[in-house]
Order: sequence, then structure tokens, then C-alpha cells
Amino acid sequence: MDILGYKKSLFLQDIPDNKSVETEVENMALMLHRRGEQVYATGVYCPHAEVRLDPRNCTGDLIICKAHGYKSNIKTGECLNEPDLKLNTFPTLIEAGVVWVKLY
Repeated sequence: MDILGYKKSLFLQDIPDNKSVETEVENMALMLHRRGEQVYATGVYCPHAEVRLDPRNCTGDLIICKAHGYKSNIKTGECLNEPDLKLNTFPTLIEAGVVWVKLY
């Protein structure tokens, strides 16, 4: 089932507040980052060297790549080290306690 092109992922209650978790939606690996009642969705690979990101390396709005220390904003995808690079981000919405992600 989907809502306007959004695909069902996890229940909001299954994502601890101020934490990031890995999941899979439609066979696509994603990270969901809960900040209060808002959830941000990103890809799981660093835009710099395609190293898999670790959800434990996410603090506040930044996720840091363990390989080279590159920092990306989970809300915008902006890479603080190289502005030309961008972490994949995906729109989300929360409906009846379920987090939905638009994969494009």
C-alpha cells in the first residue's frame, strides 16, 4: 500500500527519539532519523566515497562517515566538507503513527 507515492516504512514508536535506525523500504536500504515528531529519511552511503554510514554516528542533524570524517546534514543532505556532494534524502510523512517515505 502507498499514499500518493509514499511507501510504508516503520511505526513512529519503533524509532527512539533523537536516534537513527536502518531499515529497508521496497528493497532499498534507508536510514530514518527521528527528531521529536519529525522523521528524516536518508540513504545509507556517504556521498564522498560510498562508504556505508553507521546510524550510531548521527548526532543532532549531522551524520559523520567513519572512513574520512565527512559530515552530512540529515535534513538537507548538504555535505559540510564538500558543498558539491549531497547525501540522498527522501521526503517523509507520518500518518496514523506510521512513517511513510517517498522513494521518487
